[in-house]
Amino acid sequence: MTGTSTGDIRTHVMGDMLMITGTFSQGGTEFSFDGLLNTVFAAGGHFNAVNYSGLTINNGSHEGVGQTVLSVDTAGVGGDARSCVYPGQTLYNETGGRLGIITGISNNTVTIDTALTEQLLDDTALYVMGASKMSLLANAAITAQNNSLDVSIDETNKLVIFDVGQTIDPQDSNNLMPTGSGEGRFWILGQR
Repeated sequence: MTGTSTGDIRTHVMGDMLMITGTFSQGGTEFSFDGLLNTVFAAGGHFNAVNYSGLTINNGSHEGVGQTVLSVDTAGVGGDARSCVYPGQTLYNETGGRLGIITGISNNTVTIDTALTEQLLDDTALYVMGASKMSLLANAAITAQNNSLDVSIDETNKLVIFDVGQTIDPQDSNNLMPTGSGEGRFWILGQR
């Protein structure tokens, strides 16, 4: 089936349009545009904090400065690092310190393009900016877990909804928690 799209052919002068920006935190955040906009044309957002990737360091003591191939524990995500991250993502530590770009993945290792400049202790959680790919839980059952930012427009109730989903707690794989800090920025463009 071929995809189609239709456009709203009415023209608008920029003078009747308004862009609203703001911040959100944690999942299920609603922003009411009632009284501000009659119609919303588009809305979006992005995370401004790192999110748990589903992986932790798995090296009896630590991964040392200079390492580029990181041994990772995947027991909490069904035993395969490839279900958590993908090449091209940037890997971070918990405080948002950049570790490097992922260049390779196996079931229990992640290779980054930059040598570590800090030691990573065993069981240190690894993070990504934005959403992670995490799709498996500790029991290896596939889940409908939402680990991304979803922006929806409820025209009937005049709401824009920012759902940041949930992720697995790095200290307890049976515990779901809001994705990362669940913090980010949004924009809404509409007609006054």
